[in-house]
Amino acid sequence: MTSPSDTTLPNGAWPVMLTPFHDDRSIDWEEVDELTDWLIDNGAAGIFTVALSGEMYDLTEEERLRMARRVVERSAGRVPVIASSVSAGDADEQAHSAAAMAATGVDAVVLISSLVAALDETDAVWQERVQHILDANPGVDFGIYECPLPYKRLPSLELVRWVAESGRFVFYKDTSHSVVTLSARIEAMKGTRLKMYNAQISSLTESLRAGGAGLSGYAANIHPESVSWLCEHFADAPEDQVVTVQRLLTVAEHVINSRYPSSAKFYLGHSSKLRIRPISRWKPEGIGAHEGAPLVDFADYFESLDLPSAPRVAHAR
Repeated sequence: MTSPSDTTLPNGAWPVMLTPFHDDRSIDWEEVDELTDWLIDNGAAGIFTVALSGEMYDLTEEERLRMARRVVERSAGRVPVIASSVSAGDADEQAHSAAAMAATGVDAVVLISSLVAALDETDAVWQERVQHILDANPGVDFGIYECPLPYKRLPSLELVRWVAESGRFVFYKDTSHSVVTLSARIEAMKGTRLKMYNAQISSLTESLRAGGAGLSGYAANIHPESVSWLCEHFADAPEDQVVTVQRLLTVAEHVINSRYPSSAKFYLGHSSKLRIRPISRWKPEGIGAHEGAPLVDFADYFESLDLPSAPRVAHAR
């Protein structure tokens, strides 16, 4: 097995970073910096930028590359940063897109499983295309994201094993919503550099006990400190604390599910020091008083509980 290095990514909370916008829906680059700092200060193990939560399909290619470069520069080595390569072209086009993203300095380039091959294309075509991307980008680490758009493609267990044994992949975002499937994949990854990050908050504790590395999902965007704590202490904290934090994070994610990602931005605008606006290109519906009230109420309730959390920089919240 060959690999660019022996390094792996850290376990824990991996927020799928939101994209802040001005009122005119241009990117608010100053708030990108603030959000990057906030996520790190509140316990994020790493940052996944240019993902669906960051509205990657509604950014131009220039914006996607600039976003990745900006987050890398702002992070300044404090945590690793990964970002998606967004291309559904032929193998050469996808390889070129991956190379452009790698040039931003990210720690890994994430391939979208449903962009690598079309819905009617076989696993063999998918594998051949991924191999071409790898061969065209020596020395680059990669990840896989089972993004639900344009359609959800869940690679077979055999393909997951092949990806792991290639030695070139370090990040896998599972959206199967099946602990059985996720556990089998974790078993296939044993002894390799590849780590499994669950996208489903409700099964986070189960996936961690199965050997998963952490969470990369909505809940980590609004409460990275609590997700981080759960990832670190699921096995050694009192069971009642683990259950309480797990349940509240599950509810928190459900609370922001409607009109996401604007809802998450609204939530953060109330619960944190961030000045992020509840504005989205992907889902432009606004958040009015009716939609905002339960977000505010739950944010206040969550804060009032004084739950255990990961160590944070002073005044980070």
